[in-house]
Amino acid sequence: MKLIQKYFLRQIRTPLLLSLSALSLLALLTQSLSTLDLITQNRQSALTFLYITTLTLPQLFSIIMPLAVFMAMLYALNRLNMDSELVVTKASGFSPWQIASPALRIASYALVVHLLINLFVQPYTFRLMRQALLDVNLDIASRMVQAGEFTTPSKGLTLYASEILPTGLMRDVLIYDERSADAPLTYSAQEGQVQSTPSGQTSFTLFDGSITSLKDNGSMDITFFEKTTYDLTKILAVDPVLRLKTSDRYLHELFIPDPADYALIRFRKEYLAEGHARLSTPLYNYALVLLALAFLIRGEHQKLGYGGRIAMAGALGFTLRLGGFALASAAEKNNSLNIAQYALPILTALLSMWYLLHKKRAQIIFRFRKSKPRVTSSKVIS
Repeated sequence: MKLIQKYFLRQIRTPLLLSLSALSLLALLTQSLSTLDLITQNRQSALTFLYITTLTLPQLFSIIMPLAVFMAMLYALNRLNMDSELVVTKASGFSPWQIASPALRIASYALVVHLLINLFVQPYTFRLMRQALLDVNLDIASRMVQAGEFTTPSKGLTLYASEILPTGLMRDVLIYDERSADAPLTYSAQEGQVQSTPSGQTSFTLFDGSITSLKDNGSMDITFFEKTTYDLTKILAVDPVLRLKTSDRYLHELFIPDPADYALIRFRKEYLAEGHARLSTPLYNYALVLLALAFLIRGEHQKLGYGGRIAMAGALGFTLRLGGFALASAAEKNNSLNIAQYALPILTALLSMWYLLHKKRAQIIFRFRKSKPRVTSSKVIS
């Protein structure tokens, strides 16, 4: 790589990192809103919120990476044009392909990273996130009992605990259950803890307390205990099984799913669409970079700026990426559209490449040249 190409590479790399960071932060803030509601409703810690939010970053990177590369390329090329650096490079004998080489190198790096995220990083982090969300949902105590407050998780059932320790142990527990057809029961205990088993059984274990009930004759029946169990399974039924979604599966699980998978028949089309989307979306890094090069490398230098070209390239680039999202969504219902997920970025890349390399390029895209008026001379014969 020549010195001027290394310089161009540095000029592209800096805006790429800035645009990727800015778009990632914006997407992360948007994504965190749904997680925030779940965390606050279940009274989880800030570390849990940060952990779950961080696990969504790979998918966000996968979504925004082609757009970040595209925006960085438009910015860098426009700056090089405005400073007349591209003009000097062309005048020194560099071909458009040589000038485009640093940009294509960046696109190659982005394609490889994007592919690694889609095939390995995203499924791994999404499985961890799904397990973390399941743990939050299984944390019955955080949703059912709040320290110092009377809560009613079910009609006719009231729970209270004066203190909840970080270990989940509760102090001064009170349970008032009037759902029984006979007489209401009041459980009071010095300590208690909610426990869940892998089979889905949920119970409230109470220590050192009493059970009080009122008889028909008006007398009170009190039973003391050292340890007793109050069943909560029917009150708060939570599925304890980790069920993977389409986005949580690795590529081989999408294309060759387990025949014993209960969701195979129902979600077969979604599996194929997701698998092809993960393989095709990295191609947009090349397609969008070549599109930016086609608009900003070819053509004459413009002293008044390249606002028109950038606007046209931006509109086409974002439309192209939105078209990719639409194709991926439509392919979930019609698998014959999976081939279009590859065709769209590949055709865009080929057309842009043809324009960069073809000598008789269609300049009508940018401007209409007016034919110069012919100057005729008349000779006077004396």
